[in-house]
Amino acid sequence: MSFSSKTARTFILSSLENLGVAHDKLQAIDHGAEIYGPQGLLDSIHLVGLITAIGERVDDTAGNSESFFDILDDDLFDNFKDIKRIESLLNGKFSHVSFCS
Repeated sequence: MSFSSKTARTFILSSLENLGVAHDKLQAIDHGAEIYGPQGLLDSIHLVGLITAIGERVDDTAGNSESFFDILDDDLFDNFKDIKRIESLLNGKFSHVSFCS
């Protein structure tokens, strides 16, 4: 099942909100602020929490023989620099997964 970019973005932001990320940071992330890196808004706990939330959704709904982490590129964190890269990852490698609530 494919999904829209908006659905992926909503899932990402909702996951971050559930992890306790502040509203002002969520707005900045939604507008393209760096998530991971020298200017990144997330601390390691929130970043790992987001990766875990995405991984659990993929592993629970995709029916893959490989796990989420097996499918990712070698540079895991490069996929999480900003929301557009995460959306690109989800739209590219995981377009068959439903990220609807």
